[in-house]
Amino acid sequence: MASGITLSAGVRQNLLSLQNTADMMATTQNRLATGKKVNSALDNPSNFFTSQSLGDRAGDLNSLLDSIGQAVKTLDAANNGITSLTKLVQSAKSIAQQARSATAPAATYDALNVTGTLPSETIGSTIAGGGNDLSAKAVNLSFTNLAETVSTTSGSVAFADDAAVAAAFPGTNANDGTVQLNVTTGGTTSTFNVTLDNATVQTKAALLAAFNSATDAGGNTLASFGVTATFNGGNNLTLTSNSADTDFSISAGGSGSTAATLTAIGVTAGSYNSTSLLDRVVANGGTAGSSSLVVSVSGQSDKTVTFGNSGGQVSTISELQSWMNSNRGAATASISGTTFSMSLGAGTGNALGFNASDVGVTKALGLDAAAANYNFGTGARGGMGTALSKSFNSDLTLGELDTTLASGTSIAITVNANDGTGPQTQTVGLAGTDNLSAVVNKLKANATLSASLDISNQAGKLKMVAKTADVDFSIAAGSATTALNMTAGSYNSTSLLDQVISGGGAEGDTMTVAANGGVAQTITFGKGSGQVSTIAEFTTALSNLSGVTTSVTGSAFQVGVASGSSQTTLTIGGSTNTLTALGTSSQTKTGTKHEGSPNSTRESLQKDFNDVLDQIDSLSKDASYNGINLLNGDDLKVAFNEKNTSSLTIKGVTYNASNLGLNKQNGTTFQDNTKIDATISAINDALTTLRTQASKFGSNLSTVQTRQDFTKSMVNTLQTGADNLVLADSNEEGANMLALQTRQQLSTTALSLANQANQAVLRLF
Repeated sequence: MASGITLSAGVRQNLLSLQNTADMMATTQNRLATGKKVNSALDNPSNFFTSQSLGDRAGDLNSLLDSIGQAVKTLDAANNGITSLTKLVQSAKSIAQQARSATAPAATYDALNVTGTLPSETIGSTIAGGGNDLSAKAVNLSFTNLAETVSTTSGSVAFADDAAVAAAFPGTNANDGTVQLNVTTGGTTSTFNVTLDNATVQTKAALLAAFNSATDAGGNTLASFGVTATFNGGNNLTLTSNSADTDFSISAGGSGSTAATLTAIGVTAGSYNSTSLLDRVVANGGTAGSSSLVVSVSGQSDKTVTFGNSGGQVSTISELQSWMNSNRGAATASISGTTFSMSLGAGTGNALGFNASDVGVTKALGLDAAAANYNFGTGARGGMGTALSKSFNSDLTLGELDTTLASGTSIAITVNANDGTGPQTQTVGLAGTDNLSAVVNKLKANATLSASLDISNQAGKLKMVAKTADVDFSIAAGSATTALNMTAGSYNSTSLLDQVISGGGAEGDTMTVAANGGVAQTITFGKGSGQVSTIAEFTTALSNLSGVTTSVTGSAFQVGVASGSSQTTLTIGGSTNTLTALGTSSQTKTGTKHEGSPNSTRESLQKDFNDVLDQIDSLSKDASYNGINLLNGDDLKVAFNEKNTSSLTIKGVTYNASNLGLNKQNGTTFQDNTKIDATISAINDALTTLRTQASKFGSNLSTVQTRQDFTKSMVNTLQTGADNLVLADSNEEGANMLALQTRQQLSTTALSLANQANQAVLRLF
């Protein structure tokens, strides 16, 4: 307002009111134009800055919504990838199942064997020693002084050749003549006159023929009657008795023989007597034809042989041999050189004996000259002198072995069968009349001894052997033990269990055997019922195992499984020291598989399976969004507030075929049902993995979407709050504008009215 201008109070008041209204209209027009009631800090500092702060935060959160939305899409891409991977894995499973349904090749698996070496066992035993032999034996009688001689004489002239013979008888009759021989054979005497002259004797053969063919009055030739002419090694004419029962004599010259003839052939006149068995009998006081010998053999009547020359009598050793062969019964008889032997086989009650009629017989047979009766048989214990040896047909009794045992005795034997009962001493009473068989039977009649020991007559000696390697026993010293010639002391066995324990094992140790995936079967070592302590029991325990083949040969044992069409396995387990003592160890063997001819369908399906795995690898790489692939190892971090203090990191996975546990099948894998089954199992695991991860991604997606919705709501809340502080109410402001316009009009009218007063003044001019 220019100075110097004076307005009336009314005008001024109206003008001021109009100015205020104009200002208010301008403000209202601005609010209506901007929609805000606070457009600057001048309007309302508190609301302006508060609204601006809220708006800024809303803007920040709103910008996060974009990244959250991208995260949602990344998760969606991963979820789509897992869904597709699941379909591919399911396709791989379908292919594997088709291959499993196709006919498999006829595969075979090797047989398996586990071997071991058993330690040696010893079984305690004892046998009577020395000469106390109680068994029944053959009766043997022998004569060791049978001697016979055969008479002989050799001429002093040697005839080197036929010419020498011809020279001895030159034909001048100087040496022609007779040689007379008197021969006694078998008690019969006969005379032989041998004529030698130039006409008959010109050669050595003719000289011998003259003697050997000479005959007696009965027509017997000299050679057939008992004397034979030969040439000895020096070509001397030799006359020899044919047997010990033949004697001969050569008559002197002029007493039946021609002296010149005897000289020509070099023969000396004289007696030449043999010594026969009969001669020995007679020479020792016997009588030919009456001295005899009775031979007794069990099972037949006594047989009598008479020493003499009559029919049926015996005069020589050879005749005695022939007689014995015909009359020996069950016995055997033989003469070798100067020894006569007679034997009767072993048997209870067997008897063999002689009964000589006189001392001449006993002496001739080389027996004791003081005795003529020799019987040997049951109960006979006498001696025969140094010339006769024998061994009794025994059945010797304890009382006969030791006269102090005649009234009886006992023997004490202690048995430890290692069955938990401990040592048990058994005292068995014996009688003085007990022979070996009786002793054996009485010992065997004892139940405890019989259960643990094999008791027998071993070649005439008492023998005791532990029945198993589990049995130890001992024999107490005593008169019966001495009489039986048993050695008192302990006779311990060494069992398989003993060997196991000595090797560091213990009772209760075990050996287990499992075949082809079956339940382990247990062998327990010990002394209890059903436990094993000997090789025999171990062999039985092995044979009782099912599903395996077993054998024990010598010290070697074997456990095996047969070859088959399914996988073969053999597992040995147990206590280490015990297995070592058995020559084996804990181990598992698996049979090698031998494939049959491949199935072409399975080969094709195996290729299809591998192709699907390739697709799995490719798809897992392609499941990325905006450069992030949660299926190929990338992680995703999602921020949920403007300060990044609230966020979620989603860990990525690498889901190629290999990481899913699916591997390409090479060679003949799909020809093997077991391997296909393993592949299907791996596929099922992969499907479980995919489904689990899909659930995780779904949970993550739900979380992100929830935060996305929350952020959207939060932005709206912040924006609304900010707007509430600065936005104008258009209805209110419109009403205000209308009121202000009305007020302005009224103010203008009032101003006009106020000015009318001034105009009235002007009209005065």
